[in-house]
Amino acid sequence: MFKQATDEIFKQFIGFVISEQAPLLEGRLGATAYNSLSSPTKNYVKRAELCLAAAELVQRRINIILGNVVGAGHEIDVSHEGAQKKVYLDEANALIEKITAGITSDSADFASGVLVTNHFVPSTDTE
Repeated sequence: MFKQATDEIFKQFIGFVISEQAPLLEGRLGATAYNSLSSPTKNYVKRAELCLAAAELVQRRINIILGNVVGAGHEIDVSHEGAQKKVYLDEANALIEKITAGITSDSADFASGVLVTNHFVPSTDTE
């Protein structure tokens, strides 16, 4: 898709899209959560930012596809792209909910317990 010569331009473009999403995400999370240095919150923020940027890129792709329609009456199916965008937005929203709720575990089904055993069995002999 991109040639070696255009990689730098692509990286600049991606950087621009991500930098567009950063203040929007910070506004949704608040500055404290957005700038968190603790893991996994820091990782959730980064992933949410990437998901929002990916959704933005897919939307731009949809716009380009629809902009290339030759004339009226030509049907263009962008349902796959729409579904792809929804997956990215759903993941971003799930991460945002985790961050705002203060969830620091990747699983809501986590349970822990301790079992202590030994080989000593007290004698029940009463003789």
